[in-house]
Amino acid sequence: MKIRRLSEIDLARIGPLEREEKLHRLRMLKAGRPPHTYNPLRALLGDILNLQPEMFGSAGEYTPWPQIAADIEKRATSESEADFNLAVAEALYKFGVEQQVRSYRKPIAPWAVGHGQSVRYWWDLYTVIEMRPCFVFVDPRLSNPLTQVACRFVLSMMHERIRVPDPDFADSRLLVIQFGRADDAKRAIRLFESADSGLFSFDELNEMIDETYRLWIEVLEERADEMRKKPTGSTPLGF
Repeated sequence: MKIRRLSEIDLARIGPLEREEKLHRLRMLKAGRPPHTYNPLRALLGDILNLQPEMFGSAGEYTPWPQIAADIEKRATSESEADFNLAVAEALYKFGVEQQVRSYRKPIAPWAVGHGQSVRYWWDLYTVIEMRPCFVFVDPRLSNPLTQVACRFVLSMMHERIRVPDPDFADSRLLVIQFGRADDAKRAIRLFESADSGLFSFDELNEMIDETYRLWIEVLEERADEMRKKPTGSTPLGF
């Protein structure tokens, strides 16, 4: 049986829960494709967060917002997808401009979680905010966004994958950026940052992920059994 991948946000929301609550939430996950994705936003993150051309080269100019907006509209598969991506991208872009951020490339491997799956709570870049290197995870959802414990899960994953193996970034800042509704129907930035003492350990993260995927496989097997039991519509003679 092919294992359907859990999204980073679903895994973070469900992973820290107790077993029975995990199982309940996994059974509630809908099958099929979401009505829209944030792929256009992810593809243009470098422009949005002012990715610099070289580590030691001259500073690159911020990409104008109209150019980013046009690129998002071209990449979107529908008007609705374009609207959702534009709202988040504009809020993140304005935040970057206000903070005068600069970003630099840093390849970071995915985290293999077993069962043929991997996750990434980071991009291949870091962002300098107030003279400090930061690694940002963007949670663009309006409905079912990351909870506080889910943000803690994400920041713990970032800590283990980014800070622990690389002493140069041991003191980097880890952020989850969320987007609420503003009064003008746009998006308002919310930052979540956890104290290091509140992070999950490497072993705790692995245990959470392993249990979540084992239960997810049970749920997928349940669904497969239900599909097999459904009548096919044929007569006893096979037609």
